[in-house]
Amino acid sequence: MAGGSRPSTLDLLLFHRQEREFFHRLVHQLGQKPVTTRWVMALWLWFESIGHHDFIRHVSSSNDRIVEAFLAEADSCLGRLLGTRTHAEDEQEELPLTNTLVAEPIGLRFFDYHRDVALKGVTYFVKNVAEIIFDDGIMEKAAQDPNHPATRRVLSSGLHIWQPNVEQSAWSMPSTSQSPPRPTSRPPSVLNPMARPWSPVTEQSSDDQRSMFITFSRGYPLTREDIKDFFNTRFGPCVEMVMIERAPAGAAPMYGRVVFTNASMIAPVLNGQRTAKFMINGRHLWARMYVPRTSAN
Repeated sequence: MAGGSRPSTLDLLLFHRQEREFFHRLVHQLGQKPVTTRWVMALWLWFESIGHHDFIRHVSSSNDRIVEAFLAEADSCLGRLLGTRTHAEDEQEELPLTNTLVAEPIGLRFFDYHRDVALKGVTYFVKNVAEIIFDDGIMEKAAQDPNHPATRRVLSSGLHIWQPNVEQSAWSMPSTSQSPPRPTSRPPSVLNPMARPWSPVTEQSSDDQRSMFITFSRGYPLTREDIKDFFNTRFGPCVEMVMIERAPAGAAPMYGRVVFTNASMIAPVLNGQRTAKFMINGRHLWARMYVPRTSAN
């Protein structure tokens, strides 16, 4: 196990399943452009990485009108950050909706004073997260090739393949002035977070059913040993292995995966919730449950 198994690209897709579904809503229901929407999502992912946790989850739970208002504020932030909008073009410096989800109020001037840090962070999430999780190439290959090694995991994951209407090759600022199509009703989730982890009858319990995905605050990663010792000390000997992202040179890892010895450990570790926050050696660790499901088709 040592040094061998690491979270794969598919692991990243599975971890960001909620973000993918929201991206689909923005592009296919609200008429946003795929490439520019990746930058918006990267901005919000960066917000989460600097401590404003669950930002995207809160935005995605809003109605379309509120979401469009969040998009307009993100458009202003990116315009100021990338230098494509001037102070004169911004009618106001405040970000009233964004400030409802951040710990300390910020305005557009924030991106003037912290341009280097913010631009580096947002660009990192565009290249290392958004361009991966919003690209359906992996699922397309798996769907077309039954012998593809990821086929079984894709089919059991519930991940969907969405084809954008128009492919774009160049960056342009997000457009929030388009007229959105008629909203499509979205059925409420019927998942019970307190339910026992699903376990197939015909297959042995795989790593997927025994896994919990984890993320670190940007710049504050934890070691495998720290994570394993924390959970084993708190819940007894329950961790089989911990995998950490292989980050690019000079960058700190952002996410990882904990595989438990038994799938039944996930619910008590997360206290019956979909996500949980832990403090390990003074550093934050966020965890999320992933439960594969069979496809009706």
